[in-house]
Amino acid sequence: MHVQRFLASAWASVHGPSDPRRLLLSVLDARFAGLMLAPGPRALDAAQLAAAAADLPFRFAGVRANDPLRETSATAGLPSGREGERQMAVRAVHDAVRTAVAVGEPLVVLDVGVVPILGDIEAEDLGDPQYAWTRDKADALLARRKVGRHAAVERVCRELFGLIRAFPDIHFCLTQSRSLRALLDLDAMRDICEDLAHLRVGYWHDAAVTTRRQQVLGEAPGEWLEAFGNRCRGVTVGDASPDGLYLPPGAGSVDLGLVAAYVPASGTPLRIVLELAPAVSPAELPGVRSCLDKFGL
Repeated sequence: MHVQRFLASAWASVHGPSDPRRLLLSVLDARFAGLMLAPGPRALDAAQLAAAAADLPFRFAGVRANDPLRETSATAGLPSGREGERQMAVRAVHDAVRTAVAVGEPLVVLDVGVVPILGDIEAEDLGDPQYAWTRDKADALLARRKVGRHAAVERVCRELFGLIRAFPDIHFCLTQSRSLRALLDLDAMRDICEDLAHLRVGYWHDAAVTTRRQQVLGEAPGEWLEAFGNRCRGVTVGDASPDGLYLPPGAGSVDLGLVAAYVPASGTPLRIVLELAPAVSPAELPGVRSCLDKFGL
């Protein structure tokens, strides 16, 4: 298959050596092409990583502006009606751009945040194993989300327009959020692509989150790939079940065969990024690699 396989930096930073060069060597030894950088449990210095990679056959897949392992994203405020919250979210994107420039890989994966909702929220994290999601609970929250949805999409389009114009050399890819309040659903992605049709807006598929949305909402993950596969620059793989997100592939119900069906036959290899919860043991890696190998990912 026409893919390159990377390891997400959050898991690697927890289980790998603290020395930058030794960390990169451990990633290569584990048979990954390199790292996808993102905020995580242990901060990594992009400049030090880039220097350590200079004489190694090591690549960076890009930079994820938010930490996918956390319920609250640094970019959650992009759709906010409050100027201060939007500015904080934009600064987080600027930080991701600086990291991408530092490692020489001009791709930033962006969770565009959540729709503001009035009142208290009982739960919103689809990856929380302590909360028993039902369709009724999900529909009740989505109904509240619907109230501010259109205005939130308009604000995100304005912020994305500014970011893309400010950083013309950076390729921005939008991805799903683990929050049920997420602005980015299929309709919002279509609206954003239509509104910014003259600009370059990419897509990054999160197999775990889309599968969890299928489990709770009945949405088919293949709809995302069918609609935006021509914009897709990469896929985050990790499994999903009511027990949580980013489980070892094979431990949940992510359809890796579906993902494999959308791998291009030629051109730029599709970037496959293995995202694992920090609690996953390094002893799981051989089985994970075998599972991904089985599907050509």
